[in-house]
Amino acid sequence: MGTASGRAVVIGLLAVLVSLPVHAEPARIVSMGLCTDQLVMLLADPDDIVSVHWVTQDADDSAMASRAARYVANHGLAEEVLELRPSLVFAEATNSPLAIAMLQRQGIRVVTVPVANTFDGVRRNIRLVAKALGRKAEGEAAVASFDAALARTRNALKGLHMRALVYGANGFSAGVPSLFNDVLEHVGLTNIAGRPGMAGWVSMSVEDVLRAQPDLLVLGEYRPGAPSEANLVLEHPALQSLRRTRPVVQVPTNLWNCGTPFVAQAAAELVERVGRAVARGSDR
Repeated sequence: MGTASGRAVVIGLLAVLVSLPVHAEPARIVSMGLCTDQLVMLLADPDDIVSVHWVTQDADDSAMASRAARYVANHGLAEEVLELRPSLVFAEATNSPLAIAMLQRQGIRVVTVPVANTFDGVRRNIRLVAKALGRKAEGEAAVASFDAALARTRNALKGLHMRALVYGANGFSAGVPSLFNDVLEHVGLTNIAGRPGMAGWVSMSVEDVLRAQPDLLVLGEYRPGAPSEANLVLEHPALQSLRRTRPVVQVPTNLWNCGTPFVAQAAAELVERVGRAVARGSDR
C-alpha cells in the first residue's frame, strides 16, 4: 500500500471513529446546600446526581424532599464529599470557604451559587446551574416556566389595597431586597417592612407589628406544630387579637425559603389563602 493511499485509509478510519457516538462516563454530581440542591435536581439528569444536603430531604425545609430521598445525604463537609468521588460539585455562598477550597485543591470543579433574594436572582441562578451542567436549553425552559407561573398571579390582590406584613419565627420580617418582598409586590400588596434601611430579613418586635397596623398578616411559622422557642413570638396574645380583626394567613416556608422556581407557587398559595381569608371576614 502506497504512502498516499495509506494516509487516506487512516484519515477514513479517523472519520469513522469521530462519527461514532461517544459513551462518556456519567457525571457524578454532589450538591452541598438546600437551595442549590433543588436547582440541581430540577435541571440535571437524575441519574447523574450522587448526593444532596441532608436538609433537602426534610419536607419542612424542602419543596423537593421526596425526590431528594433517593440520594446519599451530605453535611457540606469536604471529607465526605471527597469520598463520593464527584466530578462536579455545587456549593452555596453560605458553604464553608475552607471546604470549597479543599475540594478545589483536589482538582474537583466547584460551582458556587450565590444567594438569590429577588425574582431576577432566581432567574440568574437557574441559568448559572444550567450552564454548569451543559443544559442551557433546560435552564431557559425552567425560566420560561417560572415566568409563566408568575404571570398567573401578577397583581391578583391589587384590588384589595392591602398593607401586608410578613412575620416569622424569631420575629423576622421581609425587608428589601428579599424573596417574599418580591412575592408581596408581585401580587399587588404593599410590604410594610419594605422601607429604606430595612434590607433582607429584618427583626421586628410584637410592638413594631402593632404600631404598623397591617391590613394583612402573613405568618411564617417554622415547623408548624413542633415545640419551638422561635415560634413563641407568633403565639403572643397581641397577635391573637389581630387574628380576630383582619386576615391572617400562612404560606409554607419550604416554598419561599430558597431562591428557586417554587417561589411562584408561594405566590399562588398566598393569593388563594388571602382570598379565602377575606371571604371568611366578609361573612362575619
